[in-house]
Amino acid sequence: MIQIVCRAVRLFARHGLFGRKKQVIQILSIEKDSGFRINRNKYDDFYQEIAARYKEIRVHKLWSTRIGEYVPRYLTAVEDSRINAENGILDVFVLSDCVNHNARLSEIMGRHIQIINENNVDMWIDTLQRFPKVYFMKYWDQYARRNMDRLLHSEDTVQYFELTSEEEAEGQEKKRLMGIKAPFLCVSSRDPAFLAVTEPQNDCSYHDYRDSDINKLNLVAEYFQKKGITLVRMGRYVQGKVSFQNCIDYSNKYYDELMDLVLMRDCKFYIGDSNGTCVFPMALNRPVALKNVIPAFSDMWGTHPQNPLNLVIFKKYYSKKDKRYLSIKEMMLIEKQVNFDGHKYKELGIEVVENTPEEILDLAVEMNARIDGEWIDTPEDIELQNKYQSLVWKWSEDEGMNKNAMFHGRAGALFLRKNPFLFN
Repeated sequence: MIQIVCRAVRLFARHGLFGRKKQVIQILSIEKDSGFRINRNKYDDFYQEIAARYKEIRVHKLWSTRIGEYVPRYLTAVEDSRINAENGILDVFVLSDCVNHNARLSEIMGRHIQIINENNVDMWIDTLQRFPKVYFMKYWDQYARRNMDRLLHSEDTVQYFELTSEEEAEGQEKKRLMGIKAPFLCVSSRDPAFLAVTEPQNDCSYHDYRDSDINKLNLVAEYFQKKGITLVRMGRYVQGKVSFQNCIDYSNKYYDELMDLVLMRDCKFYIGDSNGTCVFPMALNRPVALKNVIPAFSDMWGTHPQNPLNLVIFKKYYSKKDKRYLSIKEMMLIEKQVNFDGHKYKELGIEVVENTPEEILDLAVEMNARIDGEWIDTPEDIELQNKYQSLVWKWSEDEGMNKNAMFHGRAGALFLRKNPFLFN
């Protein structure tokens, strides 16, 4: 058994599968000689099943520490794995640094792709050692971050998150205990808390320009309260509490790994920023109304499933030198110079301005009306939308951007109407 453990440890170290050393060593050392013999039949059955179906195994790293990277990478992996399986190729995935952002979510994902985790690592080590043709490093980074970005549609991706009847019953009961009654909206605002908790060793302040204040959703909560619709604040680690009525502070009071999926799937629509959280409702086929989007004109979106109802409004750029707000064309040039480093806005003399509560309310009202079939675009709306889309797609073509990795939704009609300077 000592030799087997040593081989396993060397295997993990050699191929980057080590992750959290203490955890892996502890898991591997738990099994005594008798325990290993008892599991031998289980391991053999698993190996024989794999050997009978596949001629080749490819081991990949799957970015898992942030939901905004985990879900898109998973969606591309599912599609590729299905195609490869038809050709006798088995794709196996190792979570980055062995960190599991959401164990319940990974369990659901594991029904569609093969994920190595702390519960099955010993069995997979046995199989990978015995299988005649295994690629460890050749395909290791195939799904690293945005390398495989592609255009997907939310009506297709929702199937990859199906729950069992037991999980469904659990989710609905927890909704009842939280006092959630249909219909409801999921809402969120990006803040520094998540990275402060998950990456305390890193200075992530260059991301701060993307943050926003959750309490600027106060007018949205007030408006929808009159319609009998409740807001639910999403997020795992958040900064501050909700200070307005008609909002269940799920993040601070009720956070639950399964409920991330249940709530996002069951909401009427989602209102949030352009952070990782928004990819979840997108993948679950819920319309998203995105506020405070920044950068607004880049191919940063990656594999975020598209929905024709999706809407977006973005932060505005104020030039301190010229004492005015910048047009879309000028914003594009600024974003090119900034290149995702928020510190550079200050160097360029640009103040990044959050959307106001009134702008966010306009966005929410428009989305609700579109879903209910009550929104009618005016001739002005159609003209402004065409101008906006033309600017965005011409810019993407001129800059050689990956069009599959861009946001394909509409800009908020009221936002474009009320900010005519955007087209200067």
